[in-house]
Amino acid sequence: MKYPLKTRQIALFFIAFLPTIKFFMLPSVLSKTASEDMWICSVFNLLLDGITLSVILIACKRYKCDFYTLLESHFGKTVARIVFILYFIYFLMKSVLPTIEQKDYIETTLYVTMPNNLYFVPFFLLAFFIACKKLNVIARISDVLWIVTLIGVVILLVMSTSNVDLTNVLPIYANGTKKIVTGSYFALSWFGDCAYLLFFIGNFKWENKSRLKITMGFLIGAFIVIVFMIFFYSVFTSIAFREQFALTEITKYTTVINNTGRIDYLGIMMVIFTDMFSAILPYYFAVHVLDRVLVPKRKWLLPLIVACVLIIITVLLTEFTHTIEKFSVVYAGWFYLTMANVLPIIFCLIPPKEKYNEEYQN
Repeated sequence: MKYPLKTRQIALFFIAFLPTIKFFMLPSVLSKTASEDMWICSVFNLLLDGITLSVILIACKRYKCDFYTLLESHFGKTVARIVFILYFIYFLMKSVLPTIEQKDYIETTLYVTMPNNLYFVPFFLLAFFIACKKLNVIARISDVLWIVTLIGVVILLVMSTSNVDLTNVLPIYANGTKKIVTGSYFALSWFGDCAYLLFFIGNFKWENKSRLKITMGFLIGAFIVIVFMIFFYSVFTSIAFREQFALTEITKYTTVINNTGRIDYLGIMMVIFTDMFSAILPYYFAVHVLDRVLVPKRKWLLPLIVACVLIIITVLLTEFTHTIEKFSVVYAGWFYLTMANVLPIIFCLIPPKEKYNEEYQN
């Protein structure tokens, strides 16, 4: 049997896509809430995702059917469809903030003099193209982009080292439990990456070292996120909450840049390139889960409809951007937590009603 994914590719998936989506607005949001303890908020969210990952891996080992078949075997076809519709809503909501971040960054940073919505059209064309492909496209992208992410992040972190003062994150836990928990809650829309793994169940061959490889990939991505958060606050301290685009700002005070120009743009462009695909991921999975429910004859129709919805929200409703961001960060956290952590743990720990050992091919 030929599976669309390999264990190696899932591990690289977490390295390629987990860190970069968190390098834009998230650091300023956490800094505003928890100040020098912002990195602890990230640790808390990553621990929550790590627990979810360990439980989902149990289901990956236990079942050889996909997630939809798993739900159908436990609860019936109606419940399976309802759950997939909820995940469609979840992924669509999860795609809004990264798309807005990409659009704002391109317009305000790369095209300061004459911003135009047309600059962002290639993003939606690429998203539509990827969404029309099968699941193995994610595997192929992961195989290529993980090294781009690592090199880009290393360039940024190395160039910002001269401005980092680690004493700025001390004392640890200075802001107390309430602010740290609040910051973690506000950050939920950027985390929950292990929810993607639900839709990898049954799509790769479980091997003896599968758990180790996937867990290591997750830990490497998590380590990059934590180090970036610590470096970011160590550089900007009390004004960190004002730096909306952390990716660009973290290296701008480096002495080398002042002497030779913005050579840090090499790392920035590499991270932006991978983040473009990270922002497309939730859109891709929104189309993927809706396609499983509706099973349309024309496979290009759902990607087009969902892309149009996303364009309306992120481009045509720009005057409501602040309201959309506030809703996603402040009010929708419980929904993100439920869909990304609570439900996956519940679904994957329920004893199987029937033993599904049929080989499944996407």
